[in-house]
Amino acid sequence: MSKPRSRLATLYAAFSLVGALLQGGKGKTHESAAVKCASHGPLVEGFGPTDVYTAAGGPQARVAVLMMHGLTKDGIKDHRIPTFASTIARGGMPVILPEFPRMKRRLMSFQDPEDVLRVARAIPQATGIDKVVLLALSYAAGPTCLAGSKMSDEELAGILTIGAYYDVEHLSEFTATGGVASYGDKQPTAHDAAKQLEGRWVFLSSLARWLPDKRDGEVFSIGAEAWKEGHAPPWGEVREKLSPEGRNLLDYMTLTDPEAHAEARHNLVPGVLEAFDKLTLRGKLGNLTAPVVLIHGRYDVRIPFRESILLREELSSSANVNLAILDAFVHAERAYGWKKFWRVAGDGIKLSRCGVEILGWSV
Repeated sequence: MSKPRSRLATLYAAFSLVGALLQGGKGKTHESAAVKCASHGPLVEGFGPTDVYTAAGGPQARVAVLMMHGLTKDGIKDHRIPTFASTIARGGMPVILPEFPRMKRRLMSFQDPEDVLRVARAIPQATGIDKVVLLALSYAAGPTCLAGSKMSDEELAGILTIGAYYDVEHLSEFTATGGVASYGDKQPTAHDAAKQLEGRWVFLSSLARWLPDKRDGEVFSIGAEAWKEGHAPPWGEVREKLSPEGRNLLDYMTLTDPEAHAEARHNLVPGVLEAFDKLTLRGKLGNLTAPVVLIHGRYDVRIPFRESILLREELSSSANVNLAILDAFVHAERAYGWKKFWRVAGDGIKLSRCGVEILGWSV
């Protein structure tokens, strides 16, 4: 039987999450002998390998952190993750990192929420810990919130998201145009056309799976692979190889005017619109009662911070929700070092307030 945790150990466990966030993937925590990282096989069928970060000594927390890595080609080996996971684990909360094969291939799917739920419910058998905190980066936050809405209070201690989206249509519109028509005069303050080119290929290769002509999927997949190699084909060349439905999807993701983009959505095939609907969070989180902390960078160039504001509004009637918009963060990582002292210090104050909330999760 494990020793009961002291109040100080519990406090340390909770604020280790805050420390991980403040580091924002920048640090050398994973090189410390205070944390062990062990690689295991898949937790459930269909997943890749699993990394588990644990403290080298001391009492173990009553909850484990299940971390979802988002759309990154490096999966659980993404450069930000060792620092995040090690800093959290030093506080005594084991961090479990399963690799999502589709997300590693930078593909979105309406099966992703079910995958998060399956792996979350595999944690008790794998670790002996009955309750989890769900920690999700970027795109993975959406499927994670949807999965959390199907979990009981006995299973789920809380949800922590970094750079979450709320509405997939908003996300596609921002990716294509740099704005979102429904935001009105509250448009994003940051946009990076180079980053959006990547996002366009992610959307095209993901959504092409629901087009009636399977050859369209092959065209978009080949284009996405060429983009990864640094020589993406011109849009005009891609367009010539597509069916009418494929061209409509390409037009939707390459328009630059938000108003025209919203109109072009009407030309998308039902399968694509269904995928949007299944991954959008609007109106689907009423059963989520676990506490939620939302973290978003003010200068996020991939997912506008207004998405986390909308998500907070969605959750405020059913869950205890806290939101911190960080000034030293971009997308799921800290962009500014201590040369921007006031930004980092201000973020630390905001995150400490979130830490008070998180404190109750680890008890």
